Parts: sequence; structure tokens; C-alpha cells
Amino acid sequence: MNREDKLALAERCRKAGAFGFIAPEILNALPVQPVNHMIPAGNRPSDINIFDGTKGKAGQPLFINLHGGGFIKGRADRDTVYCSELAEQFQTMVWDVDYVLAPEYPYPAAVNETYDVARYAYEHTEEYGYDPDRIFLLGHSAGSNLACAALIRNYREPAFRVRGMILDYIPVDQRINPFSKLNPDEYNDPKRVARALMEYNYLELYMEPEQCIEDLASPAAASDEILASFPDTLIVTAGYDTLLKEGEDFACRLAKLGVPVTWKRFVNSRHSFTINRFDEWKDALSLHHRFLKGLI
Repeated sequence: MNREDKLALAERCRKAGAFGFIAPEILNALPVQPVNHMIPAGNRPSDINIFDGTKGKAGQPLFINLHGGGFIKGRADRDTVYCSELAEQFQTMVWDVDYVLAPEYPYPAAVNETYDVARYAYEHTEEYGYDPDRIFLLGHSAGSNLACAALIRNYREPAFRVRGMILDYIPVDQRINPFSKLNPDEYNDPKRVARALMEYNYLELYMEPEQCIEDLASPAAASDEILASFPDTLIVTAGYDTLLKEGEDFACRLAKLGVPVTWKRFVNSRHSFTINRFDEWKDALSLHHRFLKGLI
């Protein structure tokens, strides 16, 4: 597939499967409004929406939100709602990162940007006024993969510290063909097959096939030594998600390595349910809040 074909496929994927926009009146009524910043975190400026719920109080935690979208779709209004409510409830600062997208910026560009943003955040705590020892990474789907990848790179090139991490329905092993995740019954379900095709297309746009074995692409490929360095981690899985098994295998592996892990399967939920607010989303966001409250 040449570059023009990839760009055309990405455009089709970006238009398909959208959850729609949130009404402007709802966004305008959010308790904490975002302020857009372009921060010089790496080779190019990073687009960050900052939600400041501190009310002038210094030394609060910093939450860095990494949205989903298969590495090819950008920040959505539902991330804005999620970040605003977190900023208000915890009276803290939230950075919502609109990282670069494939195929325009293929792997590992988004990994490197996530690492650079976390490093920049750690190095500029006095400027923004949050606590450098209470920085959290909040990742959803592709964003959870990027959170892990940034920590893996940070193990090799130490630049920041993370107090805790949330991983929602994580695509942790890109070495597995999406179609092989379907059981025999699911092959007869057009929706399941369409979902597998979508995941396959995302990977085609994100990286070259031979790159899937790298641990920055597939965190499950990282060594035990690296993964044992991870912070307290919450892993959320969905019962009707093809990523269920790899996410739960990853949770078990981290726990066996001594990482403090909280894991919950929401058995009646589908992929992306937390941020997009369907199925058991209320219970899942309550779990997010309890996990964060226990660490800050």
C-alpha cells in the first residue's frame, strides 16, 4: 500500500464508526474549560488541552490523558468531558494530548511524542505548579498502548516518574493478527468480522508489519525487567472486546512481576465503553476515580 492509498484508507476509517459530536451547549457548560497550548516537548510542538481545576492551589497531581482511536483518530469531545470532570472532581490539572496520527506520522512518532510530553511535564512542574511525584498516565485503547510504550522507553532513557497509570481495553500485543482473536462462532458474526477488519486496517496504517515485534509497538513483548518497573496500574477490560484476553494476560503478568495491579472485567461491555459512555461506563469511571483517589 503506497502513501496515497494509506491516506485514503485513513480518511475512510476516520469517517466510519464515529460516535458523533457532543452538543456545544453541553461542552460550554462543563465545570472546567480547556485552554489549548502548543508545548515544545519534542521535535515538533505538541497540541495539549489543559484543564486547570486547581483553583490556584499548588502541588496538586497532574493527569495526562491519552485518547483512543486506533492510532489514526484524534482527540474527541468525549475526552473533553472526561478530562473536565476529572479536573473538577480532583481539583487538579489534566493535560489532554492530541498526539500525532498515522499514517501521516507512523510508528513510533506517537510513542516518542508521548514520552516527550511526559518528560516535558516532569521538567516543568514549577512553571505549572503541580506535584512532580504525582503524575499519572490515563490511556484508553491506543492511548493505553502509548502510555506503556512511553514507560518502556523511559526505562531505557530515564526522564520522568509516574505515580500511577490507567489502561482501558489495551491493545498490548500487535503481534497477534486481529482475525485470529475471533472464535469460530464470531466468524459468523458480521459485526465481529468488521471489527477485526477495522483493527487490521489500523495496524496497517500505524506501522510496518515487521515492527510489530518491537516492545514499543507491543508492550507485551517487553522484558520482565522492564515491566516490573511499572507503577501502580489499573487495567479495565470489556467482556465483548476482542482485546479482552491480551489485556487480562498483561494484567496477570504485571501482577506476577510485583506491580500493584487493579484489574476488572466489565462483562457486559464493549470496546471503548468508558470514554464513549455506553454499557457499564458509570461503574468503570467510578473505578477510575477510586483508583486515582487511592494514590493521590
